[in-house]
Amino acid sequence: MSSVQALRLVLTLICSAVITWKVWERADREQLSDPKSVDDSLPRFSAFLAAGSLPFLLLVWIVLGAVMGGWALAIQSVLRLLVEVFLVIGVYYVLLLAVMPVLRRHFSARVCAMLWLLPDFLYLLNNTNQLAAEHPLVIHLPGKLVYVLFAIWAAGAAGVLGWKVLSHLRFRRRVLKDAVPVTDEETLAVWQAELARAWVKKAKWKLVRSQTLTTPLSIGLFDRTTCVVLPARSYTPQELSLVLRHEIIHICRGDPSSKFFMAFCTAMCWFNPLMWVAMRKSADDFELSCDETVLLDEPQPVRREYAELLLSTAGDERGFTTCLSATASALRYRLKNIMTPGKKCTGAILVGLTFAVLALCTGHMALAYDAQPGTARIFDNQPLEDFHLQYLDPWDDPRGANDYACVDETAFKTYLASLELETYTEKLDVYNDGRGLSMDFNTPKGILVVYLADQSIRVTRIWLENAPTESYYLSCPVDWDYLDTILVPRPTLWVYFDEYGASRRVSAALYSLTQTMADGSENILQPPTPDADTEIGRENIAPLRLSFPLPLTAPYTVEITPLDGGEPQTLTQADLPDDLLTPLQTNARYTITADLQGEQDSVYHAVFCFTYKYFDRP
Repeated sequence: MSSVQALRLVLTLICSAVITWKVWERADREQLSDPKSVDDSLPRFSAFLAAGSLPFLLLVWIVLGAVMGGWALAIQSVLRLLVEVFLVIGVYYVLLLAVMPVLRRHFSARVCAMLWLLPDFLYLLNNTNQLAAEHPLVIHLPGKLVYVLFAIWAAGAAGVLGWKVLSHLRFRRRVLKDAVPVTDEETLAVWQAELARAWVKKAKWKLVRSQTLTTPLSIGLFDRTTCVVLPARSYTPQELSLVLRHEIIHICRGDPSSKFFMAFCTAMCWFNPLMWVAMRKSADDFELSCDETVLLDEPQPVRREYAELLLSTAGDERGFTTCLSATASALRYRLKNIMTPGKKCTGAILVGLTFAVLALCTGHMALAYDAQPGTARIFDNQPLEDFHLQYLDPWDDPRGANDYACVDETAFKTYLASLELETYTEKLDVYNDGRGLSMDFNTPKGILVVYLADQSIRVTRIWLENAPTESYYLSCPVDWDYLDTILVPRPTLWVYFDEYGASRRVSAALYSLTQTMADGSENILQPPTPDADTEIGRENIAPLRLSFPLPLTAPYTVEITPLDGGEPQTLTQADLPDDLLTPLQTNARYTITADLQGEQDSVYHAVFCFTYKYFDRP
């Protein structure tokens, strides 16, 4: 198991444990009748979660993407959320539909209702890039097709969500058009008693009566806009208590917001017909859960009265409202639960385990689209001759060298230009992909930095403001075998010396480098560089050990040039037992010339240099 997978598992288990405990705590809270033993700052039937978290996340992503990177980044963010979250949500609700009849028989209605809302918690993990799967299943689409599909999806999602919102607003206006505040003292007394029973100290909700309704309902997504609407009929004190208790519990639990969340998920997955079924079934479970809580510890006569009240009530439920009436499909379940509730499991562990499975299933699919060659995305469609390789830095190269040279720069740039680079819905962390190659190019505009990994590439144009980095996905892995033929190890000279009782090494500067091939041809890999130098500062004279990682083909020589104008001298390898060089007692420059074994029977003719200076000398 990799570190990323371990982190993903640990955080998932922590979140699942917290959710399990919260479900248990909420269940215990509802069982209490005396608020003195717990914190009563929240209602007794408080909501399990804020159902608007995931919709809010999508809105934030769109706005931030548009502000920070334009609409291209906004579309990219939405595509990532759709692939990572809503694909999982669509599959989850289809499976939940299949097993819900079994769950209803063995678990409380409250838990069944919570399971519909559980995907809203996925926002906790979605923004943590480290939790994404290391090797997700990648779906490749042509650039034009993905934008067409996105436009179709966006139009459908906006249409469905807009229709649901407008339907809710029209229904609200019709219901409240002729509604008047309740003023009779008997009804208000029951209202206050039920608020006190729910530990609601100061309600912002309005209690009104409407002539257009035949069933009581609550309407409104926010506290200040929420109204409990009673029909123009009379109720006994017991019936009125049950009716108001039903609606207060709905509001405290945030069921109107939960219905909005389900409508939002349906809009995001509008092309899935089973999502529409899931939206209707979830509303049934919200009502079953509310019935269960209303009749908590109530005797059988009260349950019978509640059932009769349910049967005598017919109503019209639209938008994100909650009402006492039951649909024909849910009436049988509700009456059965009311009259013969039975003993069922709390289901806290079930909720926690379900979230764990949901969390571990996210991030295993990604979208790659709009493939373009490296000619466009790396070299901006400019002539390759304008780009000159300045620097190479390998990562985890199996050949084990510390420095590399390009023996055919034209072939190397041609290979980079031929790569197909795709826009990716995942964040690419190329430095964790194993083998890689970092390189710098000199261009007429400035320095171009490119990092190449096995299936990803990053491009940074230093000359641009803030130097933004572009990441792309490679549909075909990098051909390292081919690159190994044109990117060869460069010879290196390590200089070791003792410092404060510990051995330390520095790399001598490469002054020039020529490669002689087996056929006698020569490649000038680095012309003489007068400014090349490595400075070693010391307080005293200390022997230096010279080490070449590549095998020598001939003895090396050391040319010593005093910086004060003294007489130069030349040493051979035979003059340095165990390759130990004792510096002069004056500041000097040391030039080492060596022939080293290269690849394919070639020989490197390398010249290294470093300067040895003393701190107490001019």
